[in-house]
Amino acid sequence: MARKMSATERAARDVVNKYVRDGLMERGEANRAIRDGLHLAETTVRTEYVKNRWGSALYYGQKVAAAREEFDAARPGSFAQRMKGARLLATEICAAVFAVVEAEEGPREGAERLTHGQAEEVMATVRDTAREVREEAASPQGRLTTAA
Repeated sequence: MARKMSATERAARDVVNKYVRDGLMERGEANRAIRDGLHLAETTVRTEYVKNRWGSALYYGQKVAAAREEFDAARPGSFAQRMKGARLLATEICAAVFAVVEAEEGPREGAERLTHGQAEEVMATVRDTAREVREEAASPQGRLTTAA
């Protein structure tokens, strides 16, 4: 008889299956990531959400957007890219677990109603805009004023 999979494990497996399909990890590595990390991720996210009333789709979306940006910036095939990939995997698993916990516990009063994908897109746009503003301020042309 097959064991029943929890909703958080299903969400985490959906995340790691994407990595396996893309050839970024082997099935054994994916199973090990679930076995070794899911309990910690679920316990942490659930405790923070339920007991401490902390966490939001935008928070996890920002973490995933930052990890994805670092992964994409790393040199392909390098050790740094593998490390950034592990961080991206961990943040995506936590975001998936958060979505399940929020659905099970119900959204908090006043919390934004965004999906994981929407939150990641919003935070990626915010990061891009902030980077453009910093680059503009750092450029010599950006410091010129039109005051006469």
